[in-house]
Amino acid sequence: MIRCIGFDIEVLPNLFSVTFVSINDYLKVFADVNDNGKAVPLVQKLTVAEIKDRLDKVEKWQFWITDKDDSQLFPMVDFINKTAPRREYDGSITRTDLYGFNNYSYDNLMIAALLSYYVQADSSKELITRLYETSKTIIKSQDDFEAFKNDFYLNSLKQFKLPYVGIDVMRIFALNKASVIIDKDTGERKSVPKGLKQTSINLQWYELLEYELPPITDIDAHFYSKMDNYRGMDADKLNRLIDKWDRYIIDEWIPDMMHYNLNDVYIVCEIVRLNPDEIKSRYAVSKTYQVDVLNSSRSKTADTLFEKFYSKFSGLAPEQWKGGKTERTAMSFKKVIFPFIEFKTPALKNLLSELYGITIYRTSKDAFSKEVTIGNVTYNLATGGLHSQDRPMELWSTTSFGDYSSPTGGRKYTIYHYDVASYYPSIMADHSVYPEHLNKGAFVGLIKWMRDTRVTVKHSNEKVIDGIPKDVLALVLKIVINSIYGKFGFEKGSLYDRLAVLRVTVNGQLMLLMLCEALELEGISIISANTDGIMVKVYEDQEDKFNEISDWWREKTKMKADSDIVHCLIARDVNNYIAQFRTIKNGIPKLKLEYKGALNPFMYAIDLQKGYDMPIVAQAVSDYFLKGVPIMDTLQSATNILDFCKTQNVGRQFHVEETKVINGKVEHIVCQRYVRFYVSNNGVVIEKVHNDDGSRSRLAAGNVVTVLNTLDDKDIALRDINFRYYYQECIKIIDPIKLGITPKGKGKTKIKKNSGMYNSLFDEEDYD
Repeated sequence: MIRCIGFDIEVLPNLFSVTFVSINDYLKVFADVNDNGKAVPLVQKLTVAEIKDRLDKVEKWQFWITDKDDSQLFPMVDFINKTAPRREYDGSITRTDLYGFNNYSYDNLMIAALLSYYVQADSSKELITRLYETSKTIIKSQDDFEAFKNDFYLNSLKQFKLPYVGIDVMRIFALNKASVIIDKDTGERKSVPKGLKQTSINLQWYELLEYELPPITDIDAHFYSKMDNYRGMDADKLNRLIDKWDRYIIDEWIPDMMHYNLNDVYIVCEIVRLNPDEIKSRYAVSKTYQVDVLNSSRSKTADTLFEKFYSKFSGLAPEQWKGGKTERTAMSFKKVIFPFIEFKTPALKNLLSELYGITIYRTSKDAFSKEVTIGNVTYNLATGGLHSQDRPMELWSTTSFGDYSSPTGGRKYTIYHYDVASYYPSIMADHSVYPEHLNKGAFVGLIKWMRDTRVTVKHSNEKVIDGIPKDVLALVLKIVINSIYGKFGFEKGSLYDRLAVLRVTVNGQLMLLMLCEALELEGISIISANTDGIMVKVYEDQEDKFNEISDWWREKTKMKADSDIVHCLIARDVNNYIAQFRTIKNGIPKLKLEYKGALNPFMYAIDLQKGYDMPIVAQAVSDYFLKGVPIMDTLQSATNILDFCKTQNVGRQFHVEETKVINGKVEHIVCQRYVRFYVSNNGVVIEKVHNDDGSRSRLAAGNVVTVLNTLDDKDIALRDINFRYYYQECIKIIDPIKLGITPKGKGKTKIKKNSGMYNSLFDEEDYD
């Protein structure tokens, strides 16, 4: 049995606190908050009052000590020590896993420090001082890997044998590397984490709470008057100089601190509740393959499993092959392009001839770029993959399908999504692309095994395959096989070979262009192309020719592909679209909905790395196109105010201010850095203000907003929503699609001029 407990630690100069919440109990209390068996954010099913009432019932434990009160020290330590595995009366073993956010790099180290120091310190003041100094050292070193690596003290804490197993949800969802910034001076890429507060917005958590203490006054100024750095300073100056995490706390403020602490742990519990499969998979993979991926992102899990699989296929121990790489200086496309690549049209023949003459020295996105037009479609070739230059579009298959409506009249056609199965892995497997420093037979054999086994698993009715649960094996193969190509270009990895990168991507693009050319020569129009597939428009009398060309291409390239029928395609561009696919289930025609990119109303929940930006807009656009629902109907029938909310990232070099008029005077009020707000008819102006130069930038330019960091049960009808703003945001997406005009350059003017021209003045029934 595994006890799962969420936890979080807070440290101030005179306080150490830790909060624990039973995740097992949390899941039971909110087990019914789902839609069709899938967990959904609490606010979608419960009122705030109901959420708070249920949270009160969840099993939890809170401990704190101050420099003057250590009465909870031994109960705190005892609770932590009892997380060690223990044998129950029935002979079973109970283990405890503690879940946190960034606990791998902070909270676990602080627990190690507590267990190391509490028996050594002569007083609670000495203990807390040492814990506070440790906390500052850890925080300071988190942005400096080398400093951390070379710090004996920190490494000793990292090696400390904790009684529990620590699970860091920040790492599982790769939120420690949510985005990347590039240093302007050095060009160095640096990962930027996404904090717990930002993540809570994606969860639609009801309370976006940042820790704040009241301003320093005479009540607590004496704490600082004895320090050399602050001696003689008044309260105003102290407030400007002292960071909130360097503040001393007085007893009456501790309950608020513990509430903040508890709220953070609840958010960790909610991440687990909303993403059970992602969590369970780490346990399943760890147990099945005898590896530790409990704190691993999908990318890290793929690395671990590839190491295990390749060692098995090659017969080599990891230390015999890991760490190798193939360095390249110049890479000629003569060594890249497969010999069977050929074209018929002058434009593509010329392109191929140009490519044979190219030599590049790097594989970054801008290292190689070509453009070619076939028919009415222009394609961009680059090191990352093939992309067509798509205009916004709305397309419907006009062939009949059950009782579902489609446009009528004219020559009937069907839209096909021609999708190449496991495209990049198949290129590696069937054309022997591999890192030159690894064993060719072992690497290619492994890729073939993973690809073919994945197909077997996908179509199998067996629950267990090769002694491994089907779901676990399917996930493992998906994670590993989809990661291999990216590892070719990772300089610090053991698959690094930039020529292998080019052999996969360049040939992948050229093979797709061979297909596009062959289809266009037969009058079959390409709609869109993107990396591993194309969308085509096939008239009824072209079906046989389409199938003939498809068969030719598969035989020529050795690739496998399927053609799915697209009922409708609503696309802003190649990476942002709504599609309905035609399927037959138990003999009954059904439509399967697929979203991609910014047009997905649920993107905020699917990918926690993404920002949160008024999902009601994407929902209104989807309902407008697919169901014919007027935009304003969707907006005004919404019941969840958080669907209207948005937020923006604010760097640490800024703070956030609300600007409002009070008694006829404009006042700037500093508020918390992460703010959740919606655009309203009346409200405040929110600006981020640079800490050094005071420069200002509005977060919702041209609009006033209502801040909603803490949700209440006010009726949405009383929220004073500026529906016109959200309507216009929908129109910004709909206009280009309906008009078929790309919103760039002169296209912006055309769209503005023709906005709404696609709407008929009168409906047909008005004449009846």
